[in-house]
Amino acid sequence: MVAVFIAVLVVLIFLIYFITVSIRIVGENAEKKINAYFLSKLEDYDKDFKDKIKTLNKLQEQKEELESQVAVLEADRAELQVSRFYKPRPVIRDTFIPIAHYIDNGFFSDYKYAKKLLDLNKEEIIRTVMENNPYTGDLKRYQIAESLLNLLNPQAMYDMVTLPGADQMQVFFQGLQGDDMSMFLEYLKTMKPNEEFQILEFHKWLRKVSEQEDPYLHVYMAELEDYSYVSEYVECFVDDNVCEGIRIVYQGLLFDYSIYESRKRK
Repeated sequence: MVAVFIAVLVVLIFLIYFITVSIRIVGENAEKKINAYFLSKLEDYDKDFKDKIKTLNKLQEQKEELESQVAVLEADRAELQVSRFYKPRPVIRDTFIPIAHYIDNGFFSDYKYAKKLLDLNKEEIIRTVMENNPYTGDLKRYQIAESLLNLLNPQAMYDMVTLPGADQMQVFFQGLQGDDMSMFLEYLKTMKPNEEFQILEFHKWLRKVSEQEDPYLHVYMAELEDYSYVSEYVECFVDDNVCEGIRIVYQGLLFDYSIYESRKRK
């Protein structure tokens, strides 16, 4: 009986020891896992914290830069307010958009007004100019002058200008007949006594006759538009100096309905 009791007691003591050791091992493992998990979370929080610090620093730099830009704009605004042309521009809150500054901020409204004024009926203007200014030149003289100018092309001019004056006149005279001959003789009558014939001077005289008798209405615009259907004597050209509107040269007269940029020396 005593032996059985002692055996049971030994078994109980062994079980208690085994359970105690098991609980301690389980507790140590749990503590290690808890510590490892806690350290892992701390590392994650530390990384997030550093990222947020960087973001805050970057936002602070952007804020300082915006404040500097706003200060510059405020200074510019204070200077521009002294001009009667200044108009404050609406600015989107918390947004900085660099823009060009114009001393005259009314330019765009003025340009819009001018463009509206110059929204012209070009065909009607051309017809009105031609109707109010009937052609008074000599169409036949114009055609003869143009015919002679075509004969005096650059190559022919170069060939003759190298010759003495008398030879120039003889070479040119031999190729003329009819109306061309009549105009050539007309020019000879304008020469002074003992004046030597020069083909360049004759060419200049022909150009003058052509301009005086020109039946064409010359239209100059910013972009090419064809109004030749109005009349066979309407010629249209592009003029880079015409910004808006239309300019007409007709019979030595200028009819200007344009904003025209003066030619500048290069």
